[in-house]
Amino acid sequence: MDRQQLDKKHSEYTIGWICALPIELAVAREMLDEEHQDLPQSPPDDNLYRLGRIGEHNTVIVGFPAGFTGSSQAARVASQMQTTFKSIRFGLMVGIGGGVPSRRYDIRLGDVVVSQPSNGHGGIIQYDFGKTRPDGFERTGFLNSPPTALLSAVASLKANRDLEKKFLRHLSKPTRQPWFAQNAGPDVLYCANYNHDRPGTDDCRECKTEHVEQRQPREHFIVHYGTIASGNQVMRDATTRDNVSKDLGGVLCFEMEAAGLMNHFPCLVVRGICDYADSHKNKNWQPFAAGLAAAYAKEVLLLMPAAEVETGSSAVELMNQNLEFNKVLGNIPTAVEAPFNARKREHDTACLPDTRVALLKQIYEWRDGMDSPNIFWLSGLAGYGKSTVARTVAARCFKKGLSASFFFTKGGGDVGHAGMFVTSIAVQLANNVPDLKPVICDAIAKHSNIASLSLREQWGRLVLAPLSLFGTDQSTPKFLLIVDALDECTDESDVRIILQLFAELRGSHQTRLRIQHIPEVEHYDFELHGIQQSVVEHDIRVFLGHELRRISCKYFDRTNWPSEQIINRLVQNASGLFIWAATACRFISEGKQFAPDRLDSILDQGHTEGNTPEKQLNDIYSTVLEQSIPAGFSGKEKEKLRSMLKSQLGSIVTLFSPLSIQSLSNLMETRDDKVSQTLHDLHAIFDIPKEPNSALRLHHPSFRDFLLDKKRSGNAKFCVDEKQAHQSLSAHCMRLMSKSLKQDLLGIGRPGAPATEIENDRLERCLPAEVQYACLYWIQHAQKGGSQLRDDDQVHRFLKEHLLHWLEALGWMQKVSEGFHAIVSLESMISAQRCPRLSEFVHDMKRFVLYHRSAIELAPLQTYCSALVFSPAASLTLEGHSNPVWAVAFSPDGKQLASASRDRTVKLWDAGSGKALQTLEGQSDINAVVFWLDDKQSPERKWQ
Repeated sequence: MDRQQLDKKHSEYTIGWICALPIELAVAREMLDEEHQDLPQSPPDDNLYRLGRIGEHNTVIVGFPAGFTGSSQAARVASQMQTTFKSIRFGLMVGIGGGVPSRRYDIRLGDVVVSQPSNGHGGIIQYDFGKTRPDGFERTGFLNSPPTALLSAVASLKANRDLEKKFLRHLSKPTRQPWFAQNAGPDVLYCANYNHDRPGTDDCRECKTEHVEQRQPREHFIVHYGTIASGNQVMRDATTRDNVSKDLGGVLCFEMEAAGLMNHFPCLVVRGICDYADSHKNKNWQPFAAGLAAAYAKEVLLLMPAAEVETGSSAVELMNQNLEFNKVLGNIPTAVEAPFNARKREHDTACLPDTRVALLKQIYEWRDGMDSPNIFWLSGLAGYGKSTVARTVAARCFKKGLSASFFFTKGGGDVGHAGMFVTSIAVQLANNVPDLKPVICDAIAKHSNIASLSLREQWGRLVLAPLSLFGTDQSTPKFLLIVDALDECTDESDVRIILQLFAELRGSHQTRLRIQHIPEVEHYDFELHGIQQSVVEHDIRVFLGHELRRISCKYFDRTNWPSEQIINRLVQNASGLFIWAATACRFISEGKQFAPDRLDSILDQGHTEGNTPEKQLNDIYSTVLEQSIPAGFSGKEKEKLRSMLKSQLGSIVTLFSPLSIQSLSNLMETRDDKVSQTLHDLHAIFDIPKEPNSALRLHHPSFRDFLLDKKRSGNAKFCVDEKQAHQSLSAHCMRLMSKSLKQDLLGIGRPGAPATEIENDRLERCLPAEVQYACLYWIQHAQKGGSQLRDDDQVHRFLKEHLLHWLEALGWMQKVSEGFHAIVSLESMISAQRCPRLSEFVHDMKRFVLYHRSAIELAPLQTYCSALVFSPAASLTLEGHSNPVWAVAFSPDGKQLASASRDRTVKLWDAGSGKALQTLEGQSDINAVVFWLDDKQSPERKWQ
C-alpha cells in the first residue's frame, strides 16, 4: 500500500467496506492500494474510518467498536457512514464465518462464501427473526439481494479460472504482518453429534479422532455462492447448525452482522470460513479466512469500472427506491403457497437418487439448450409422479436461477384457482430477477387496479412486456418458469386462457416454461414429453425397496423383508402409478409391528390382467378405508363409524381450502378429538400433522376423485354425494358466521382504524381460520351444492341479520373483492320470480359493495357509516331529520328503527312502512341508540 496522505472530499468516496472484528479490519487495510488523509465527521458519527483507494475506487473502511457485534451494530455503523459519506453507492461486508459442510456443499476451512440470491432468499436470511406459533417457529421478513452491479462482477469472477493466483497476490502484503498466521493448523471436521471434549478450551487435542469425518484431501480453496444465515447469536452447535440449514433449504455459512445491513445498505457479503459453526470452534484459521475473503472482495472491486459506479445512484437512493418497490409489490395479492419452496410444501418429496435419471437429464438439457423449444410439457396419468419431478427440477434449478413457480392444488385455497396466478408469477420474477423488478413495479404503479383486470391484461403487462425487454442473444439470461398441476385449477375456462398465455411465450427464446399435461384441453402445438413404462417401473421398484427397507429397520429389523419377488408383485400392482406405491408404503408403515400383515392384505388384492392403473388405485384406496374400521366393533358401531367417516371425508375433499383438524371440528360443530379418532388410521391418504393448528391435506388429489365418483369407489358405504357435502358445508358456514360475527368484532372501537394496521395475531384470535374460511366460501358451497334459494330461507335470514358484519370481516381479511365476486355468483343463483325479496336484497347488496368496496377495504368499520347513506333501489328512504344522522338501531324484532341526528332529535320509525312513529326533541351529544326490554320482560320496548 502506498501510504500517500492525499486530500479527498467526502463526495469522492463511492464504496463502503464494513468489518466486524479487528482481524478483519487489519486485513482490509492491507487491501488498500493507497491510503488517504482522515476527513471531518459530524458529531453524531462516532465511527473510526480508514480511507483509501482500491483500484479506481475511493473506499471507506470501517470497523465495529471494541466489544460490539451483531446485526443492530452493523445497521448503526452503516447508517452513520452513509450520513457522513453521502456519495457511497454500495458496500461490502467482509470477514469470517462458520461453514456448514454437507453432501451438497464440500465446504472446507479457508473456502470463501459469497451471498447470492438462491432458494427463495436474497442471499442473506435472518434465521432467528419471526413468530412463535402453535405449529412451530415461522420466520418472517425478506432481506434484499445485493445490488445488480455487484452481482454482475460476481458473475465475471465465477468464470475466472485464475482466482487462486490473484488471491495469493493480494495476500502477499498481509502475510508479511506478524499477526497473520502462516500455518493455521489442520482442517478437521468432527461428526455433528460429537461435541468438544473440553468446553472452554480452544484446542481439540483431547477430542477423539474416531469421530472425525473422513473426507478426500483438497489442496485448493473453493468459492461458494448462495445463502448465508445471519443471526444475533454465535452458532456453535453442529446439530442445531444442520437443522437450521435444512429448514432454510441449505445455507453455506453462519454469521452475525449481515441481517442488519441488507434492507438499509445495499451490499455484497463475503465470508472466509474459519470454523464449522460447532463446539470445536477456535481462532486459528481466522487470519487466513479473513484474508481470503478480503482478497475476493478486492477482486470484485477491481472488475468494476469506476465511471459506472460514480454515475449510479447512491446507497441511500437505492435503498429508498427498493423500499418503494417492495411497497408496490406488497399491494397486489399473491398466493403464498404457490412457489415450490413455500413453507406449507417443505415436507413434499423429491425424486430419490437413481430415479427419473433420463427424464431429469432431458429436462436439464432442454433448459440449457439454445435451439430447444421453450415450452416443455410433461404428460402422464395422475399419480405418475409428475409433481415430484417438478419439485426436483425446481429445487435444483433454483440455485441457478429459477425465475418463478406456481404449483396448483385443487382445494388449496388461493392455489386452487387462477385468480392470483399471474400476480404471483410477477412478484416472484421481480424478487428473483433484479433487472425485472423496476419494470414490473412500474407496470403495477401505472395500473393500480391490475389485480382486478383480466388474466390476459395482467399477463401482458406484468410478465410478457417485462420479459420482452431482454434480447435474444446468448449473453441474455434465461428465465425458467415452472407450472405444476394445471389440471387442478378449478375453472377449465381459466386453464384454456392460461394455455393461450403460455403460447405467447413461444417467441421468447430466453424464456423456458415447464408445465404439466392436461389431456382434456387443446395443447396449442406444445411438444408433449411422456415417461417410458420401463423407466417408471424401475423407479417404482427403487422407491418401494427404499421405503420398505426403512419400515423394516424401524419396526422389526428383518433384513430379508420383503423379498425381491414381493417387490416385483407390488411393482406390477402399481401399474406405473407412483401414488399407488406411496399410498401402499404409508399404509404398511402405519401398521408398525404388523406391517407384514398389511403388506399381505395389499397383495391379496392381486393384479388381474387387463386391470387399468385407475382400478389398481381404486382397490388400494378401498383397502385403506376398510382397514380403518376396527374388526372388533359390533355391526352397529361399524355402521356409525362409517357414517361419521363418510361425513368427515365428504367435508374434507370438498373444502375449497384446507383446514386444520381443530378448525374443521369447529366448522362442523363437533369435537376435534372425534375427528382425530375417526381419521387416525388414514395417514396413508391424509397428511395428518401432529400440531392441531396445521392444515389437514390429501397426499394426492386422486383420492378426491375416487371418493366422489360412484363408479370408482364402487362402495355406497364411502362414496360421497358431492352436492350434498357442499350443501352441508354451506349450512355449517352460515351457522358459524351467525354465531361469530358482530359489529366491531376485533374490538377496535375506532371507525377510521385502517385494516393494514391490525396485527395478524389479533386478526387470527378474533377471526379464527374456520370463520375466515366460512366468510370466503359459504356462497361457493351453496352454488356447488345447487341450493334452491327462497325468500326468508337460511341464506336470506343470514344476510338480513349479518350482511354488514360479514362485510366488516372481509374488510379485516382484505378480501372484499372476493366477497363481491361471491355476491355476483349468489345473484346468478336467484330467480326473481321465485324469490323477489331476496333478489332485490342481493341486487342492492351488490350495488352497495361495488360503491363502497374501497372504503370497506381501507377501514372496515366504515361499513356501518356507509350503510347509513346508502339508498337501495327497492328500499325505503326515511325523511325527517334536518341534519346528518349520527346513529341508528333496529329493535330486536326488526320492526322498528330509531335514528339520532345532529339536529338534536331522535326519531322512531316503522321499519316496514317507513312511517315516523315518535320524535324526541331537545337531545344533545347523542353517540348511540339502543333498544332493550323492560325489567318485567314485557313486549314494550324502551329506547334512548
